[in-house]
Amino acid sequence: MNSAGESTAGKGFATPKKPGRRVGVLGGTFDPIHNGHLRLAEHVLRGLLLDSILFIPAARPPHKGHDLVASFEHRLTMVEIAVRDSPSYLLSDMEGARRGPSYSVDTLKELRDSLEPETLLFFIVGMDAFVELHTWKNWQQLLDYANLAVVPRPGFSLALIGKVIPGMGCYSFDHVNSCWSAPDRAGRIYPVEMDPVDISSTDIRRKVSAGVSPAGLIPGAVADYIGRHRLYGSG
Repeated sequence: MNSAGESTAGKGFATPKKPGRRVGVLGGTFDPIHNGHLRLAEHVLRGLLLDSILFIPAARPPHKGHDLVASFEHRLTMVEIAVRDSPSYLLSDMEGARRGPSYSVDTLKELRDSLEPETLLFFIVGMDAFVELHTWKNWQQLLDYANLAVVPRPGFSLALIGKVIPGMGCYSFDHVNSCWSAPDRAGRIYPVEMDPVDISSTDIRRKVSAGVSPAGLIPGAVADYIGRHRLYGSG
């Protein structure tokens, strides 16, 4: 703990909890983490009967590297504050120890190698990201290491999955398990129905910078941390 009573995480799993056998993986810049992230995590946790959700803040995301405002350490601590009282939520700072851009395929491979073989990973992606998956580094390998849990985003309904799937290989819909599967891929693609969450970290930063309270958009303890450290032009 530091002098402000906030945890300073080490390498690997920063929260002392066991992930279980069915683990959701939620990556992002979390600049800052907000209630939309937490609502999404809870919905996927329940919808796919997961044991836990692992939050992994990106250190140097290749698509957003120049848009980051808060440091990795601040973003990591804000996520830790947001999830520390939830027994099903875990935090990893693994991307902070890696040099170069934070590619999802590298993170999933590292997780796959570090967890028990029977652990099932469910990598959570928004539909807006799913339609651009072909632009990601070694995107085909994502499904060698994890299942995909695809959620709708504002302006991007799950109906778009049917347009993207043909370019991903020999996937067909499994009506018994409500997912897409392929004979040559270990990972399945699970559409997760929910109301799209329309909360933006960018808008939250703008509000804070303008002196507008982010109440109702982020956890209160995270708002306190932002104010205490004068992030995003606050204070």
